[in-house]
Amino acid sequence: MLANPEIPLYTVHMIETYIIEQLAALAKLGTLSKVSEALHVSQPALSRSMQKLEEQLGVTLFDRTKNRIVLNELGELAARHAEVVMTAHNEMIRAVQEADRRSRTFTYGSIAPAPMWELTPILSQLYMGMTVSADLQETDEVLIRGLDEGNYNIIVLTHPIDDKSYTSHEFLHEKLSVMLPASHALASRSSLFLKDLANQSILIHSKIGFWYSLVKEKIPGANFLEQNELSTLREIVKTAEIPSFITDASLVGNSIPANKVAVPLDDPETDVTFYCVCTKKREKEFTALFSAMKMR
Repeated sequence: MLANPEIPLYTVHMIETYIIEQLAALAKLGTLSKVSEALHVSQPALSRSMQKLEEQLGVTLFDRTKNRIVLNELGELAARHAEVVMTAHNEMIRAVQEADRRSRTFTYGSIAPAPMWELTPILSQLYMGMTVSADLQETDEVLIRGLDEGNYNIIVLTHPIDDKSYTSHEFLHEKLSVMLPASHALASRSSLFLKDLANQSILIHSKIGFWYSLVKEKIPGANFLEQNELSTLREIVKTAEIPSFITDASLVGNSIPANKVAVPLDDPETDVTFYCVCTKKREKEFTALFSAMKMR
């Protein structure tokens, strides 16, 4: 079919991304001077870019006065499309760079520190040449969402997930105790419950995953003295006459100070088994990892 000769045909050349970016910025900021400052481009160069855009589109986009240009109705339409194009452009860059990062990084999330101490060396050996990145979280919800969204390759929870979309592998056991000064009134007890520490001042590390909210919930009226740095906490624990927490996992390579005793806690929540969880569709990717976990 022949084109109607009465309808003009326009040939529009490819518009450079920088011009689209400048148009979107002008719609947002309002003046060439503000766009010039924001994008580090001279005003004469911006003016030339806008003139070039009009020439390429074959339309007038601005109402011009002596010292100012203002988007007209067509200009506002073009600017709205420019914003869409720049959003897609930036999203493309972000998505590609993120995919590249993920291809070179093994990222996992954990509900507690102890599994990270065990898991990171295993992953570093299995995935040589890749960066191993660990993320400590306090709640299952954040970890499972991160797994579903592809932010984590695997996650570590205190329970398996009863859902056919996931695969759970038992990994590590950890038992919580309270470390007390030998002179403390509760130090002679063979075991305690968290509630027995009510109204005590207690040293605690702030970055311990789910343990943090658990002990705060289970010990009424306690005054928690938080430390962000583990090394600093350990130095304070050696001399301070204040209760603190310790697990069998954290005892590896460390000893209980001579003036302290570790009393086991009998709350069922303080005796946990950790599970490594991945999505079912990716289970085969981590066969070597799950085998290495069993052999450790």
